[in-house]
Amino acid sequence: MSAGSSDLDILEFIMENLAADGLQPLPGCALLNIEGPDALTFLHGQLTHTVTGLDGERAAPAAYCTAQGRLLANGVLWRARDDRITWMVSRDLAETLIRRLRMFVLRTKVTISLDETTQVGGAWGAGSVPDSLHGAPAWTRASIEGADWIVAPMSRAERPAAWRLAADAAPDTAGAAQAGAWAALRLAGGWPRIQAASQDLFLPASLDMDLNGTIDFAKGCYPGQEVIARSHYRGTVKRRLAHGTASWSPDAPPPPPATDLYPAGETGSRPVGRVIESAVHQGLLHVAAEITLSDWPAMRYAVGAPDGAALSMRMPSEAA
Repeated sequence: MSAGSSDLDILEFIMENLAADGLQPLPGCALLNIEGPDALTFLHGQLTHTVTGLDGERAAPAAYCTAQGRLLANGVLWRARDDRITWMVSRDLAETLIRRLRMFVLRTKVTISLDETTQVGGAWGAGSVPDSLHGAPAWTRASIEGADWIVAPMSRAERPAAWRLAADAAPDTAGAAQAGAWAALRLAGGWPRIQAASQDLFLPASLDMDLNGTIDFAKGCYPGQEVIARSHYRGTVKRRLAHGTASWSPDAPPPPPATDLYPAGETGSRPVGRVIESAVHQGLLHVAAEITLSDWPAMRYAVGAPDGAALSMRMPSEAA
């Protein structure tokens, strides 16, 4: 894919290489339950998205930041019942987030715990996603045949995609040949996930959170709100999210978060970007990275070193 390719093009490219339908367990996802009489107001003061306005039929993307506006976590948020909010985050952050959030509970009537029973899966294709969700807007939430479903933002009418949440583990109908498929779809759609290795490294704008609905600029205060709002309203965003692909051995691990990007072929050059998250699907590396707007689109990027794998890059924000 060339620089500037549309969001739909890359998603179609990935979908053409997917099995017609698939369902994968997602053990890297964890569910935090924040519950009690004060749960909604408590979490509303911590996350970037409106919590008090959530209803049972919609989920939402939400992030948690430091006072300096850097990301500690991001994920999918929904109102599981009147006094419970569930937040899906990277599993390697779960215990850290629970400890940090508990520091701010004080006298509010809130408990925060890890859901040890609900299993998360990712489904794509008309045969794997319930019929009633085909063509449904992103973030639609529904309970169907004993499972909760949330329509993913990279869902398309011709190839729906959704998270499945149920007490039973999602059967792996995709198989080993489709390993990394869900992550590739998510990264190509512009939805990388903060993990332990990328905590406190990125500002929300580097993940396009000010553009994709993760941040509600009309809500009240939360950690980092002043820094994030100032950058947004003054138009001083210097770094954005880019998605890149390169040929990659299926047996080689993908580059970890915070891996530097370099100008391709320029020996002795300094880093010009950083990996937020990456995944490998059928011999193709998918990288979600932070890049500097002043370098785009002239820069050609390589992973890990100037002579590393050269990435074919696009910016999801340009396709929006």
